[in-house]
This record gives sequence, structure tokens and C-alpha cells, in this order.
Amino acid sequence: MTRLRVPLAAAALAAALCFGGTAARAQDCMTVMSQIPDLSTFVGSLNRTGVANLLRGPGPYTVLAPTNEAINKTPVNIRNDLMGSQPTQDIDPIRAPAVLNAHIIDGKHMASEVRGQERVTMRTRNGNELIIQRQSDGHYTLTPGAGGFGAGGRSQIPPARAVRVDIPCSNGVVHIVDNVLVR
Repeated sequence: MTRLRVPLAAAALAAALCFGGTAARAQDCMTVMSQIPDLSTFVGSLNRTGVANLLRGPGPYTVLAPTNEAINKTPVNIRNDLMGSQPTQDIDPIRAPAVLNAHIIDGKHMASEVRGQERVTMRTRNGNELIIQRQSDGHYTLTPGAGGFGAGGRSQIPPARAVRVDIPCSNGVVHIVDNVLVR
């Protein structure tokens, strides 16, 4: 009987290791984004404003995460709203979360949902309409539309393009974009 237990125990241990013992657990959107170096500025802003807590919650959420380069080329007034003009300066407690919520859509929306369509409109968490349009080259642009919070006045920023899509999270999906999504 002892001889039979050892192989059975070894088989059970091997199965546990293969099918769950060391399998990667699904991670929430904040954890996933924090592991992408090119999103460190966006992740830092989410943490400083408390919006990160939302993206650690159950969701589901679609996050349109701008790259560090996208944030760096954003007009200084919007960057200051997101991060403050100095590292120790407080951020705007109203505008900063509003700008960040312009990059979050309730629900899990994969890129395949818009493929084959000329134009799709969604609403972000800050109330902005987001227009996703197919371009002649087959790529899609994301442009903030009417409603919700704007940066004030005319759009200072060109439409964003998705540079990486469908990054899975336990509570949604992340798409990386090349511009911030504010008017």
C-alpha cells in the first residue's frame, strides 16, 4: 500500500503544479499596467488621485492607457492637472480624476467589437463621448466628443491611436494609446 501512495502523491503534486499550484493568477488592471514600464506616468497619476482603487475593484473596465510619451507631449496645463507642476505639489482634486476617468469605460470592450465598423461611440466614466473611427489605412482613432469634462476650450490634442490592444486583466482589459483623451 505504501508503494502505491508515493506514486499517487507524486502524481497529485505534479497535477497541482501544472494546473494551478504555479499557474499565474489573473491580475487586476492596475497590477497589469504597473508591470508595463511605458505606462508608469499614467499609473502614478492613477495612484495619486485614488482612481487606482477603482481599477483594483471588480469591474469590468476598459482602460485606454496613454504611454509616457503621450503624456509628456500633452500641453503643460493638462500635465499639471495630472501630476502637479512639481513632484511635491498637490494635483487638482477635481480635474485630475476627471482627466483620468476620460480614459476608462465601464465594461470590458475588446478591439474586435469595433473591427469592421466605420464608427463606434462609447461613453467614458467622466461622461465624455468617445468616438472611435476607422481610418482609410484601416487603423482606428479615438477622439473625445461632446459632454463630460474637457480641458477647456478647443481640443489641443490630436485623436489617439491604439498602439497595443486587448491586454487582459481579471477585471477588464487595457488598450494602450498614443495620446491622452481630452478635449
